[in-house]
Amino acid sequence: MADAAVINRDPKRRQLNILLGAAGVAIVLAAAAVFQQSLSTSPQFQARPFFPGLTDRLTQVGEIAITTKSGAFHVRLQQGKWIIPERAGFPADPSQVRSTALGLADLTILEPKTSRPDLLSYVGLIAPDKGGDATDVKLTDSTGKPMGELLTGHTEGAADELGRNTIYVRHPDENQSWLARGSLTLKSNVTDWLDRSVLNIDRDRIKGASVMPAKGPAYNLSRDSKDQPDFKLLDMPTGRALSFDGSPDGVAGAIASFTFDDVAKEDQFNFAKAPQSATHTFDGLDIVVQIATKGTDHWARITAAAIDPKVQAEVDKLNATLDGWAFKLPDDKVNQLIADRETLLKPVDTDNPATTDKPATTEKPATTVKKQTGASGRNRL
Repeated sequence: MADAAVINRDPKRRQLNILLGAAGVAIVLAAAAVFQQSLSTSPQFQARPFFPGLTDRLTQVGEIAITTKSGAFHVRLQQGKWIIPERAGFPADPSQVRSTALGLADLTILEPKTSRPDLLSYVGLIAPDKGGDATDVKLTDSTGKPMGELLTGHTEGAADELGRNTIYVRHPDENQSWLARGSLTLKSNVTDWLDRSVLNIDRDRIKGASVMPAKGPAYNLSRDSKDQPDFKLLDMPTGRALSFDGSPDGVAGAIASFTFDDVAKEDQFNFAKAPQSATHTFDGLDIVVQIATKGTDHWARITAAAIDPKVQAEVDKLNATLDGWAFKLPDDKVNQLIADRETLLKPVDTDNPATTDKPATTEKPATTVKKQTGASGRNRL
């Protein structure tokens, strides 16, 4: 207390202490400034393409190989068309090929992540040949020369406003992982690469259908014009009625929304005595679908025929695409194409003796299904 009182009474010593304190503060501030400057001038990671120069070489890509722990498949450029060797050369979806190639070229590294092998599993970057969850994507040119390869792992966060994802990646021969951003959406299932645009019939064209189901009588559906929304059952049994006004519509128009789950060569299946449906268009095109069952799966063989010569060019193009192939159909599509006639009708009234299952004599009888030779040389309805 005495010393403090002395200092306070001595103006010179008080001024000295103030100067010493100010100097200390200045030293601290200077040190902080130097530290901040060292951070700002230290090397920072610069975002860069994962595959430098790939954008300028995309026209050289001749094959995309995709490998996961469940298997591998290839998408190959052959005579100017992309095909899938693992599906006997069936056409690949060109839009999927294009988006994948562009996505790889656009992939940009944002920052380095772990390089420890024991931590790669946490970001999904263990290689598939090691039993890991990563997807291996490899590009080669038309001569078989490698153009680039990467492993893709988990994504992080949501896509940005441009639809780009943030994903963990690495080169297969390096442990260093990276966080990258791009529009790369890989399809790791071979069926996701199939070209599904093999058959596209607009519903407005459809006049009707002749159906030979697996059980029950054959029957015919028709409408008078494309402006008529509902199809009629031409083989209405006496005393029966449709379950509802539009019950035939899904069957008659089933070919308009044709889709399939997989593809194989048609000689793997037995189409003898197969149930079938023939779709008729107003402009003279017939599309015949025969359905074979193998195990629990249903496979369709499809043939086009020209009733009017004006559609012959379309028929030739369709048959060139469809000939020799069988298409695996989802159950709901099978149920539409070859539905039993009974599924279109209200249940039989057992209390009404007038109700029968015989066609009314005032209606057109069911079409007899005959096999004829179409433009492709294959038997058709």
